Amino acid sequence: MKIRNKILLGVLTTLLLSGIAITAIWYSTSRKLSDTYLENISNSTMLDAYHAFEYLLTDTSYMATLIATNQANIIEPVEYLVTNELKVNNQWNQGYLDNKRTIMNYIGGLNGYKYYISGIAVAADGECIFSTSYIIQDKSKLYEEVLKLDQEKLKKSVVMMEPFHLEARKSTVSSDYIVPAVRGIVNDDGQIIGYVILYFDYGVIDKMFVANLPKNSYFQVVNEHGSIIFANEEMGMDEIQKGKKGYAYNTFEAKNVGWTFYSAIPSSFYISEIQKTALLSCIVIVAVIILACLNSIFVVSKMTTEITVLSEQMGKVSEGDFNIQYEIKSGDEVGQMGYAFNHMVVRIKKLMGKVAEEERQKHLNKMAFLQAQINPHFISNVLNNVVWMAKIQHADNLVPLVNSLNFMLQNVMHQEKDLIRLQDELEYLDYYLTIMEYTGSYDFRIEKKVDEDVLPLYIPRFILQPIVENSISHGMPMDLSREGVIRLSAYESEGQLIVNIEDNGEGMSSVQIENIMANKAQNGKSFNGVGVSNVNERIQLFLGKDYGLHYESEIGKYTRCVFILPIIKEEETWD
Repeated sequence: MKIRNKILLGVLTTLLLSGIAITAIWYSTSRKLSDTYLENISNSTMLDAYHAFEYLLTDTSYMATLIATNQANIIEPVEYLVTNELKVNNQWNQGYLDNKRTIMNYIGGLNGYKYYISGIAVAADGECIFSTSYIIQDKSKLYEEVLKLDQEKLKKSVVMMEPFHLEARKSTVSSDYIVPAVRGIVNDDGQIIGYVILYFDYGVIDKMFVANLPKNSYFQVVNEHGSIIFANEEMGMDEIQKGKKGYAYNTFEAKNVGWTFYSAIPSSFYISEIQKTALLSCIVIVAVIILACLNSIFVVSKMTTEITVLSEQMGKVSEGDFNIQYEIKSGDEVGQMGYAFNHMVVRIKKLMGKVAEEERQKHLNKMAFLQAQINPHFISNVLNNVVWMAKIQHADNLVPLVNSLNFMLQNVMHQEKDLIRLQDELEYLDYYLTIMEYTGSYDFRIEKKVDEDVLPLYIPRFILQPIVENSISHGMPMDLSREGVIRLSAYESEGQLIVNIEDNGEGMSSVQIENIMANKAQNGKSFNGVGVSNVNERIQLFLGKDYGLHYESEIGKYTRCVFILPIIKEEETWD
């Protein structure tokens, strides 16, 4: 896939995912805001209806209490009616008529005081019920219903009864129904002796509850017994909730009267504008994303065109055309890449010329080296003549020295491979030690303990002689009373070849060991100029980082060099 397509894919994917995320967040937020707003407005509508009713209820309670606590006009007449004999020969006596007149005159004066009170009645018992209008239920039935109410509650406040039908008698009311509000008449002993009944105009309640409701709303009031006090529709709220969708349902419990208010308000009435705004916002977001995508395509295409040109120029250079130069058109990153590309092409041309010259020089050096190969052979032939002449002159002590030097020279001349057998490396070491013995500068002896099984194993060549030379030069005892000893051992352990070279000299500190491991070249007086560090690096170069050598030492006692090498058998091939 081209870089332009990759960038476009990344940018467009990012824009689309961002747009989807933003739209989803906006939709979710709008939905939550709409739900919250709808819940708040429905609660507000419910509370407005309740507060309007509560005002009337409070006013009604005040009026009922005013009537029920009037001593002269209500309490005393009612107490007389419930404690005295009222009939003579099945006719009402004068006491009944006088007290009835007192009650009627008082409540008649209050009739019409409140526009929503359609009538006032005072009930002493099932027969003695006096009303300011014809609005009255069957006396015995009314009294039975009143007695079913909470009598303790009636002593202190008004209790609302269920609505009842007027049966086409509604000359003074605006509805076919009225709602009785009952308050107990209490004597000085705290006993209920009668009841004051105020008749609510149901039509007023209807207007009060429905006036603030949107069109197609449902409203219902249920008392504590589950009876419907008010409903603007014949359907029950359960039926509405099951069959109507798109409504906000709300419930409010008026504990002081024991009524529960239910409402179902159409959601669209309140949130239609919010939904339109949310839809418009989504359209705007989509439009912005589309414009951003088109702009991204234009910008990316223009930017990647230069990258494509630069890529084509690089392709020509890879084919060997170094006369290419990129035309820099801007100072941005692409322009900087073009400048670096031009500089790189110039540098490559120079480096290629330099490499060609170095290769030519290497070829000349190689030829010179081949021509110089005669020198070691010549020296070897001369040494053979020296041995022959020493034998003629009976200088036999020179023969081993010259032979050792000649054998070492022959070994150096035939180093076609990097690995040799341990046995051959030990033989090379013996030649070196023979030469050291003839120098007369060192007084030491060699102790070898090499397992026969490890002699055929292969190791890198020329790794033991530099360590032994280092032991002779730096590891011999300073105390002339002690004989210098170099101990060499070789054995197999846990699948590895272990070679130890140990002297009994003065030992080395950790700092001295670090210095030896760090120095790559010996001084000019050494036999081959190879340092301990070179030996370690060669081992790791040929065999891996898991192998090599390290030093162990104790001051005044010994210094030990430990080789850890792999098991390399004769039949294996190592190039």
